[in-house]
Amino acid sequence: MDSGRVIFLVIGVVIVVGVGQLLAMSGRRYLTEAAPRERRSSGPAATLVAVLFHLVTLGIVALLAVIPFGGSADEGLLLRLGVLLIALALVFGVTMTLLGRQRQEVLATEIETGRFTADDARPGIRVQPVVEVEDPHFEAR
Repeated sequence: MDSGRVIFLVIGVVIVVGVGQLLAMSGRRYLTEAAPRERRSSGPAATLVAVLFHLVTLGIVALLAVIPFGGSADEGLLLRLGVLLIALALVFGVTMTLLGRQRQEVLATEIETGRFTADDARPGIRVQPVVEVEDPHFEAR
């Protein structure tokens, strides 16, 4: 294996591991903020999504390392890195979509079961009780 591919593998693995760890940490926080009462299950859910991210992107790194690219060794390295970064952005977007769906499901479950109350201390989320007001100008049809 030539040195350009080895350099690409090292750089690619470092990038994937770094982004994956960032995703795992922020994913745990993201899910925990949605459901503080479900703190024990939000960690494993974020870890599973991060493992999926690592497996997919490390597979992309391995595939890009063996695909022949024309031009000089430097151009091949830059082309591989460019394709890797674009692929990472796409996989990261899919991963964030998965985390977002998980968060929405947790919030919907809390609301449906009535465990979500106005007393929950969550930044940016406020639940106000519905107060029916008699409007003399409103006509029921």
